[in-house]
Order: sequence, then C-alpha cells, then structure tokens
Amino acid sequence: MKKIIYKTFLSSFIFLSVSCYGQDTKTADVTDVTKANFFDPGISFEKRIGVSQTLYGQAFLSTSIYIGYSSALGNVSSVDIYPALTLQYRYYYNASRRTKKGKRTAMNSLNYISIVTEAYFYTDRSWDQDVSRTMKIFGTAWGFQRNYPKRFSLDFNIGIGYAFSKKTVMSLPGEYISISFAELTTLGQISFGFWLNKKQ
Repeated sequence: MKKIIYKTFLSSFIFLSVSCYGQDTKTADVTDVTKANFFDPGISFEKRIGVSQTLYGQAFLSTSIYIGYSSALGNVSSVDIYPALTLQYRYYYNASRRTKKGKRTAMNSLNYISIVTEAYFYTDRSWDQDVSRTMKIFGTAWGFQRNYPKRFSLDFNIGIGYAFSKKTVMSLPGEYISISFAELTTLGQISFGFWLNKKQ
C-alpha cells in the first residue's frame, strides 16, 4: 500500500513539475499599451484583439518640411504642422524567437506587419489659395516596437500605400478648381515617447 501511495505521489510531482516548466517557457503574448509620444507629438492606444494581434490607434501632430527652388521666387521652404490620425491592424510575428534569445517581449516589444489607414488634415496653399484638405492613405507596412523597462518607447514602421485627396489647379479660363487625385506613396513613421501602463 505504501509503495502505491509513494508511486502516485512521485508521478504527480513529476507531472506538476513538467506542467510548471511548460508554463514558464510559454511564448509571450501581446497586451494593451498606452503611450505619450513627443516626436510626432500625440497619444496612442494599442488594444489586444487576439493572439499576437492588436488594433493600434494614434492621434498626433505631423510635421511636413518643404524645400524647393523656383526661377521666379528663388529658394522656397516651409514647415507645416497639422493634425493627423492613424489606425492600424498589427500582427506581431517574432515573439518566440525573441523569447528563446532572452530578449524583452513585454509591452509588445516585437516586430510586426500591419494594415494601415491614415488621415491628414492640412491646408493646401497652392496658387496662394488656402484651402482645408484631408488626405487619406491606405496601405501596408513592416515595423518594430520597443518599450523599455524605464518607460522609454520607440516605434518605427515603413511601407507602401495609396493616397487619396484633392488639390487646387488652374483651369484653361484661368479659374481655380479642385480636382480629386490618387497616387502611390510611401509610408513611414518614427515615434519616440513613454509608455504609461502600470509597471508590473
């Protein structure tokens, strides 16, 4: 009887140990993350919607720098700051590789591919006509996010998409008119900031 009890106890202990080890080596999953960014200043929120999947939204101020030359006007340059929004579906794909290498995966510190939609609210100053415009962009991107233990955050992505908007042109009779256009464009954003979640 004692042998049976001993064998049962020993088997249970081995099984429990194996189960605990399996839980300790489980691949990390994504979490909700809130950040305040100071480069492209704004606020972002990322919501987990499935294993390795999130929805990422950000409201920010985008900076546009234009430098050009005209034979009539000489050097022309401008710096514009205008509000913008982005919504992204992100799939994080390298959690298991980073875990095996002992690298940080907390707070979605991973690489991702994403489907991106963006909206920029700017002023069209062509032909000296100040007209409010909205540019919408749809595309796909690759990127990486790193949220470090001391709260510093880095998020970078680059990709390709289509931009849709309107622009002001001069018609043959000399009148200003607005026309719609769509064009292939590159996507790219780098954000520095701080994550605001409670430290675990």
